[in-house]
Amino acid sequence: MIEDKILFRRNFMELQEKHIVENDLVQKDFGYEKELKGSMNVVQLTAFGLNYMLPLAPAVIFGVLLSTSGGTVALPFLFAGIAMLLTGFSYATMVRNFPLAGSVYSYVGRGWNPHFGFLAGWVVTLDYVLIPTITSVSAAYLVQEYFPNVPFWILLGIFSVGIGLLNLFGIELMSKMGLWFLILGEFVVWSCILVWGKAVYSDGVGVGALLSTQPFQFDSMSGLLGATSLAVLSFLGFDAITTLAEETRNPKRDIPKAIFMCIGIGLVTMVVCSYVAMLVIPDWRNHIADENWMNTVLYQVSVITGGEGFALFYTAGFLSSLAIFNLVATAAGARLLYGMGRDGLLPKGIFAAINKRFKTPHFNIIIIVAIEFILGNTVDLGTISNLVNYGAFFGFAALNLSVIWLYYVKKKGEAPLSLNYEKNWKPAGWRHFRYLALPLLGFIVIAYVWSGMDRLAIILGTVWLIMGIAFLAARTSGFKKLPPQLEH
Repeated sequence: MIEDKILFRRNFMELQEKHIVENDLVQKDFGYEKELKGSMNVVQLTAFGLNYMLPLAPAVIFGVLLSTSGGTVALPFLFAGIAMLLTGFSYATMVRNFPLAGSVYSYVGRGWNPHFGFLAGWVVTLDYVLIPTITSVSAAYLVQEYFPNVPFWILLGIFSVGIGLLNLFGIELMSKMGLWFLILGEFVVWSCILVWGKAVYSDGVGVGALLSTQPFQFDSMSGLLGATSLAVLSFLGFDAITTLAEETRNPKRDIPKAIFMCIGIGLVTMVVCSYVAMLVIPDWRNHIADENWMNTVLYQVSVITGGEGFALFYTAGFLSSLAIFNLVATAAGARLLYGMGRDGLLPKGIFAAINKRFKTPHFNIIIIVAIEFILGNTVDLGTISNLVNYGAFFGFAALNLSVIWLYYVKKKGEAPLSLNYEKNWKPAGWRHFRYLALPLLGFIVIAYVWSGMDRLAIILGTVWLIMGIAFLAARTSGFKKLPPQLEH
C-alpha cells in the first residue's frame, strides 16, 4: 500500500513536471522566456474567476438593474449569462491556440491582427483598471456607515493599498486564499437566499409564495436590454481566468474547463439570488425615489427578512467579497498590462518588469492601486461604472470575430485535443458550427446587447479608443512596425 502511494505520487509529480516543461516550450515558441510561475489548477482557476464575479455580484448593481429594467433583475442576469456562454466558447478556442498572458489583447492580436489586438487590450484596460476602483469606493462607503468620523480617503487608502500589497506576494498566495474566500462568499450568498426564501414562504413576506412571475416583470424591452448590458459586467470573471494562462500548469485543458464552470455556477447563483430577493420586495416602486435604499437593495431585503443582526451578517460577507474581488481584479489587470508591456506596446521597463522574488508584475500592481486611490477620491462613481461596459463589449466582439478570422481567413488555427492539436487545421462538417456559427452568433448577441448601452458610456469609451489609436500610431510609426514577438 505504501509503495503504491509512493508510485502514485511519483507519477503525479512527473506529470506535473511534464506540463511545466511543455508550458515553457510554448512560451519559447511565441518568442518569450518563461517568467511567471505556472502553478494553478482548474479548481483554483475556477475559484479565481468566481471571486472576480463576486459571489454577491447582484448586490453591487441590483438597484441599477431593477430601475433600468423596470422590475426584473433575474432576466438581465439570465440573458447576460447566455451571451457570455457563447463568448466563452471563443475564449476556450483562443486559449488553446495562444496560452499566453494578456487575454483579449493576445487572442485578437495573434488570431486576427496585432494592431487590432492592441486596441482591444487598450479598451479592455477600462475594465481591469476601473473595476477595482468601483469595489474600493463601494467598500469605503460601506465601512464609513459604521465609522462616520473616519475620512473617506483614509478608508479608501486602507482598502486599496492593503489589497495591492497582497497582490505583490504572488499568485500562489492568492490561489490558496481564493478557494477559501469563494467558499465563504458562496456560504453567505446561499444563507441569504435561504433566509429570504423562508421569510417569503413561512412568514408571508412579500409575495408570500416561492413560485411567482413577479421577479420576471419589466417595463419595456429597451429597459431590459439596457439592464442586460449592465449585467454582463458581473460575468467578467471568466475573462480574468485567461489572464493567468502562463501561471497555469496545463492551460489548454484547464482554462476552458474553468471558464465554463465559472459561467455556469455564476449564472445559477445570480439568477436564483435575484429571483428570491424580488419575491421579498414586490413594492419596490415605493422606494425608487430613495437613492440610499436603491443603492443597498439586498441589505434592505436582509433587514426585512432577518432583522438588523442578519443584515450585519450580510454586510460582513459583502465586504469580504469586495476584498477578494478587488484582489483578483487587480491581479488580472496587472497581467493584461504585462502582456502589452512585454511586446513593447507599453513601456517595457515598467509594464513588463517582474519581481524576482514573488514572480509578479509589481509595477503594474502599484499603478493600478494608484489609479484606484486617485480616481476614487476625484471622479464620480457613476461615471466610472459607465466606462466599464464599453471595454467589455468591444473586447468580446473583437474576440468572436478573431476566431473566425484565425480558422477561415488565416487558416492557421489549432485542432482540438481529440485531433491531437493539429496545426493549421481546417474545420469540416459539424465543426463549422463550433468555429464559425457559435462565434458569429456570439458577436451578433454582443452587438445587440451593446446597442442598449448607456450613450455617455459609448461617447467616453470611443474617446478612449481614439486615444489608443493615436498612441499605437506613434509607437508603430504609423502602423508600419510590429514588436518582434508579434511577428511569429
